[in-house]
Amino acid sequence: MNACLANKLFFLVFLVTSLLLGGYAYAENKTNKYANKIAIFYPQAKEPYNSIYQNIIAGSIEAANNNKINIEKFIIKKNFNVEGIAKNLEQKHINKVIVLGRSGWKLAKQLSKFTLDNQTNKFQVVSGALPINPNGVSGISLITDPAYLFHYLQQVAPNVKKIHAAYSKKNAWLIALAKNAAQAKGLTLNLQQVIDTAEAITFYQQVFASGVSNKDAIWLPFDRISSHDKITLPLILEKAWAKEIVVFSSKPSHAKRGALFSTYPDNFALGAHLFKMVQELAQQPEQKNFAALKSTLLAVNLRTAAHLGLKYSSEQQQLFKLTFPQ
Repeated sequence: MNACLANKLFFLVFLVTSLLLGGYAYAENKTNKYANKIAIFYPQAKEPYNSIYQNIIAGSIEAANNNKINIEKFIIKKNFNVEGIAKNLEQKHINKVIVLGRSGWKLAKQLSKFTLDNQTNKFQVVSGALPINPNGVSGISLITDPAYLFHYLQQVAPNVKKIHAAYSKKNAWLIALAKNAAQAKGLTLNLQQVIDTAEAITFYQQVFASGVSNKDAIWLPFDRISSHDKITLPLILEKAWAKEIVVFSSKPSHAKRGALFSTYPDNFALGAHLFKMVQELAQQPEQKNFAALKSTLLAVNLRTAAHLGLKYSSEQQQLFKLTFPQ
């Protein structure tokens, strides 16, 4: 091979290599320009909801700061323009989005319609601050994971071995989690799917007539049909009080009304979990992530506990974030 031909080959190899490396660097830069930015959309709301949203956002921001990621906040209107929002996000090089509240959930549904040339989602979106069921949108529901409920149950009422609960079809996903959690904790479940509140009442009446003891408990899922606040709840609390049976609930307000305990969100921790989820989603764009609430705090009714003969040490009570009566 003569010197001239060798030089031409060398130049050709150099040129091809440069183009390939340059293309790689361009593609990397094009991807990375989205890496350090996240948008959070939240509704403009009155108290106490505004404080809830701000606490969630603060949790996301702290987690983002720890990972050197910038978060930009946007107020979302009820009648939002999704095209305008999508264009604004693109201009700001943001493709990771956290949405809060019902308006945010609606925005998540709309943003899922925007796709890239390869048909993957243009925006990675997670929804929070809403008691949602699995519906095709990634996010964290405000409905507490049964594993955490059962953990609290074993802390505040360790004698309980059997849990009774009625649920509607839309909460079948939650019951699947409950079955796994109960098995892991050595608890027995007596479950009944119901189609209306009347069926739920019949189920609970049968439970109370079956010779229940302090080893039994009634669980009220976050369910408008089976755990109706104005119909089912008063009946259950009345009969449970008379028979000294533990009642615990997935709905925050039920502890105040007489259930032994209920849970409510740790909003700051929820914000951190939403940040983590949207980061994970960005790594696997086609995966749908959905979880029940794991960022929870415990509310206990001490009057009900005393009636049931349950006593708690000062150390135990320090774990109770809310107690009733206040």
